[in-house]
Amino acid sequence: MIEVTAVTVTRNAQITIPKEVREKLGIKEGDRVNVSLENEKIVLRKVKPSIEEYHDFLPKGFESILEKLRTNSKYRFKRLGIVP
Repeated sequence: MIEVTAVTVTRNAQITIPKEVREKLGIKEGDRVNVSLENEKIVLRKVKPSIEEYHDFLPKGFESILEKLRTNSKYRFKRLGIVP
């Protein structure tokens, strides 16, 4: 458990997430977090990037290619008796 740490809200309504919390969650510069309100608590959750966020280096139609690979792998594993 991480100790409760008081942080200061800046003029621009910004806060700094304490280092120990960032390290525990693996949050680094450029990462995104979701902010929600639960009762009277502000909750931050690290956003896990989706494959769509990496579109800049993936070929067009990658999702369908990936699905074919997954389907073919399942078929091969089944044929080889690795999975029922």
